[in-house]
Amino acid sequence: MEDTKYCLCCGEQVPFSVVVRQGRREQNCVYCGFTLDVRNLDEPDAPVAPVAASSAEPVLEPAPSAPSPAEGYALVADDSRFTRTIIEALLKEKNFSAHVLSFENGLELISAYSKLLAEKKIIDFAIIDLNMPVMDGLTSARTIRALETQNRAHVAPIVFFSAEKCGEDLKQQMARMEPANYVNKGSDPDPDKLAQRVEYLLAYLAEKYKENPQ
Repeated sequence: MEDTKYCLCCGEQVPFSVVVRQGRREQNCVYCGFTLDVRNLDEPDAPVAPVAASSAEPVLEPAPSAPSPAEGYALVADDSRFTRTIIEALLKEKNFSAHVLSFENGLELISAYSKLLAEKKIIDFAIIDLNMPVMDGLTSARTIRALETQNRAHVAPIVFFSAEKCGEDLKQQMARMEPANYVNKGSDPDPDKLAQRVEYLLAYLAEKYKENPQ
């Protein structure tokens, strides 16, 4: 049976390719290219999130806490109050940022982002849903990058958290607004499944923090 790992981008078990470069071994999804695991060559090849042999759903390890900047802000935009509540609660529990603000659409996010930049606040990262009323996620992200350029501000990482598949168009747009990444929210309405996906999201953010501390 072909080896597979869970891909945050595709939202399912996927086969992977292995690339060795600069003394590190990378495992990448063969479908979307998402990096599933990166390890030094002398480290054992163990999965980041172990997968149960009898189930397609991964068994999650608790998301590690990320180092928290003294006065940083984490921003969350999602039109689902339930999703916002779960993300906000876990961000606070894991101490990802000193402040966590959430919004139900992109326009509210942009308004707050502009105000924080004017006050010279540091934005640690923004978690943005793609499909929202008033202003969608991609428009919000492009506006964020324009505001950062105008204010000569720190470029905050953006993570799109959506049930949509990450197609070529989205990948190209993310490449133009780096650092930007995608994590699949999944379409299962089960609250426990959504909470699991949020745990994956936070584990991914924590890994990014370790690689590129703010």
